[in-house]
Amino acid sequence: MKKKIVCLLMVLLLLTGFIPMQAKAASKDVKISLPNFKVKLNSVPVENSYRQYPLIVYKDITYFPATFYDSRFLGIETKWDSQKGLFVNDTGISGSYRDYKSKKKNSSVYTAAVAPFAVQVNGKTIDNNKEEYPLLVFRDVTYFPLTWRFARDEFGWNYRFDNKSGLDIESDNPKLTGQDIMKYNENGFISDSDDFISYGNSFVAYKNNYYYAGDDDVIYMAEDRDLKNAKSIYQLPLWSYGDGKTYVFPSLTKNDQGVWLSYHQGGAVMGYDEYINFKENGDSEKVEEDYVTFKQFGDITVKMRQYVPPGPGNLFIRYKGQEYKQLGDNDHLYGWDWDQTNEGSGGSASKDLYLKDNAVYLLGFDTKEVAGKSSIYKVDIITNKTTKVSNLNARSFKLEGDTLYFSNEGNLYSLPLTGDKDSLIKTSEPAGSEFELQVLDGTVYYAGETDKRLYNTASDKSPNPNAKVKGIKLEDGYIITTFEEDKNNPYNLMIFDKNADVIFKTADSLYFNSVSIDNDKLYYVADSGKTLYKADLKVKN
Repeated sequence: MKKKIVCLLMVLLLLTGFIPMQAKAASKDVKISLPNFKVKLNSVPVENSYRQYPLIVYKDITYFPATFYDSRFLGIETKWDSQKGLFVNDTGISGSYRDYKSKKKNSSVYTAAVAPFAVQVNGKTIDNNKEEYPLLVFRDVTYFPLTWRFARDEFGWNYRFDNKSGLDIESDNPKLTGQDIMKYNENGFISDSDDFISYGNSFVAYKNNYYYAGDDDVIYMAEDRDLKNAKSIYQLPLWSYGDGKTYVFPSLTKNDQGVWLSYHQGGAVMGYDEYINFKENGDSEKVEEDYVTFKQFGDITVKMRQYVPPGPGNLFIRYKGQEYKQLGDNDHLYGWDWDQTNEGSGGSASKDLYLKDNAVYLLGFDTKEVAGKSSIYKVDIITNKTTKVSNLNARSFKLEGDTLYFSNEGNLYSLPLTGDKDSLIKTSEPAGSEFELQVLDGTVYYAGETDKRLYNTASDKSPNPNAKVKGIKLEDGYIITTFEEDKNNPYNLMIFDKNADVIFKTADSLYFNSVSIDNDKLYYVADSGKTLYKADLKVKN
């Protein structure tokens, strides 16, 4: 092969690589062949002999197939317009590798067509009729030449070729690697009851171990380098309110105290929640059995009982080695997003709970009031005094450092703990209440009240304007956001760092509960299979 063999750029037409029939009819046919050398993409060997969309060679130049997965695997996106043609852009998107393996072995020589449609690469127009190495169409997929102009100048790919190792192409987007995960329940746990609905399987990465729910109703723990030998650490019980065959629906989370399993037993009113803490060796301990939100702060545990119907005086504190004792007063309802009028009252339980400088911060409501809504309160754990922090009502809030962040009737506010007044934060859209707001390094992330789009206070535009939010969470110093799948939505997962920069994005289909970050590494299990994908996150200083 001549030295001018370089890398190719891949393009996808109509997000699948297929070319309109009218475009193919006017094309010119050319003779192509399959490479007679090895090829690697981001260190993954490509098996061209049985690949439905193999790499090809034309005029001694290697060409690359612009399939949906191949293009995103190397960090580029494409868009087809029936009037304007094909648009290709280097966006840094990431995607999992797919081998497109077929049962039929490829021949060594084929015929391809010169692509007759207009093309723009990073905003620059490409006249295919004047190109020495034009774009080609093979098996209804667009192919790009691996020339220096495209591979290096436009997309920043690194490549090398020698007669022994063949062609090796490396892109600069975050790389995804995959491993099969044993017994992973790819469909999640679905209950026939209207009271309990699964939103996908739970997965948590913590200290180089993985915790997940298996398809045999068992919680497993696997070491980072030994996914094939996952360890059974907890047998889920049968749901006591079910048909005798249905198991409880597990939820896995993590915090400073490790990995937690929670599930509901019994009916909606007469039932209870169980909370199990896993040790690093896989041992488990039942910590709570109640309708409750609790958090451990060193040797102190604070708990809000959240029975239905709720009642005041429901805040408790426990010091290590002691029993729980009541905290606050008997007139306040703690831990509820509450709304009370002359006609009645109602609300939902809140999980917002913080301990800072001997004061507990939480949502509260003074039941002596005839009408009103919940607000942020602090309860002094020494004096037992309950104090309203802000006169504004709040449905949820977050405490970061010495500042509270909360929403009120679509507006966002910040409030220093020093006693200053709350300040209105400029927003692009009214903040909705369907998803809890999240805060990272002073930037607030929220979903729009009407459009359900993702917004943050570091920008006046949505970072993914064509998609509705499916979930937002803060984990290990990163914001994780997933989106509802839609043909106009290019990203199903986006990760933000402390600078509010998007450092990872993918179109892979996945569950919100299957995404986790540990030690600057991203992990998720795609909902189409049992493969665990991993990527190193680029942290900007």
